[in-house]
Amino acid sequence: MKIVTILKKVFKIISLTVLLILIPSGLFYSCISSYPSSRVNSQLLNSDTKPCNTLEIKTAKKGTLQVTPDISYADDKVAIHITGLQPFQIGSLKLSVIDSKDIRWESVACFQANEYGEINPENQAPIAGGSYEGKHTMGLFWSLKPEKLSSFHFDTDLNFTISFDTGDGDRLTRTILRKSYENIENHNITKKEIRNKMVANFYLHETNNQRPTVVLLAGSGGNFQHRKAGYLASKGYNVLDLKYFGAKNLPEQLENVPLEYLHTAINWLKNQSTVDASKITLMGRSKGAEYALLYASKYNDVNAVVSVVGSSVTWSSKRYIKSSWSYNGKGVPKARGSITEAIRFLKSMGGKAQVQLPYMLSAFEKTKRIEKSSIKIENIKCPILLISGEDDLQWPSTMMSNRIKVRAEKYKFKYEIKHYSYENAGHQFDDLPFIPQIDFSNISTWKSGGNFQGNALASIDSWNRVFIFLNKQLGNMELNKSKS
Repeated sequence: MKIVTILKKVFKIISLTVLLILIPSGLFYSCISSYPSSRVNSQLLNSDTKPCNTLEIKTAKKGTLQVTPDISYADDKVAIHITGLQPFQIGSLKLSVIDSKDIRWESVACFQANEYGEINPENQAPIAGGSYEGKHTMGLFWSLKPEKLSSFHFDTDLNFTISFDTGDGDRLTRTILRKSYENIENHNITKKEIRNKMVANFYLHETNNQRPTVVLLAGSGGNFQHRKAGYLASKGYNVLDLKYFGAKNLPEQLENVPLEYLHTAINWLKNQSTVDASKITLMGRSKGAEYALLYASKYNDVNAVVSVVGSSVTWSSKRYIKSSWSYNGKGVPKARGSITEAIRFLKSMGGKAQVQLPYMLSAFEKTKRIEKSSIKIENIKCPILLISGEDDLQWPSTMMSNRIKVRAEKYKFKYEIKHYSYENAGHQFDDLPFIPQIDFSNISTWKSGGNFQGNALASIDSWNRVFIFLNKQLGNMELNKSKS
């Protein structure tokens, strides 16, 4: 028996050594690129697509195309209404735009007029083909697809063109202006770049009033979140877009990142004349949500936490044997998947789409380690909002968010805690509402989960939930009640 035990230990050491050799680039919970390099036909527009071309089109009338308002912000609804058509007439609605990087995006849908000769996407679904399904006022906007694989660049104000083709050569066209939230000067917002022991962009309003503040914490990509920061700031908040690794004076890797660093940032905020020190919220996504929840379990100096596709446990770093976080100079307990699953995951590399989920799930088979690494939600002294994608293929964000709620109930958590999960949504769906979300379902580098429409609808509803939550906890929020 002793020999068997020794052999098992030797095998484990050898496996771990091999694993460490194979992970120089850090594969676990890897950064999801916003600009995947592989081409995916299902996500690209096809300019030749004519969803009405197979349908019989009877004698058509030109009609009238109304699009309101003429000028709106990126998250505002736009009403499209066509009148004066023949009853039950068929035609195509098309939306096109050139984004801030000169990439063309288009969407198209085929509609049939009602008995009054009207078409309105708010209460009518497309009848064939097209970019989206179902009744959605803004369906043409969030279902836009690019001519080449890319994120939607909305750094500047953009002109969107809506056209209606009656099928007999007549075309109605309207162009509207959609304003970008990255143009912060439109809202009298100043961005301060902080580059010392703290690395951040601080968005503040040019007034003497103290305002609530949201601290943004990115995921494992570690990038600044300019669009999201400008969006929240435009609603009346100060925003601290905080880097916590991968910059000068910060840890090079997402490894042993001190909780004390975030504590220093919170204390800095409280000393700013424009900040209401009693109204500071942490809003993190993925690893940033893990950081936020862990921090709030150790420090009692924030008044709300928003976790987007976050975690119920603290995970190992990319190097497997180290922790992502440290507290009082020591790495915090860490969860990690099985060596067997890790090796299987690494073997699957080589141009094929990668699903990291099995590796992450295997960690939960080690109940003692999971219990040690579970974030002590019961120690958090503020309300929590949890948002997750039910088809998250990077890690089980819905399962882990549910575990957070179960633990909160077990320990009789005294504060509000809500969880919203979204069917057909993956790990990447929290770009601004009505902006097309990147569809990772067929990407040949990393699979993030969800589908194009599911991620778009999750973005719209989840941002509304965030606004309602922040308005309740912080006040001073302009609600966006748009649903689709």
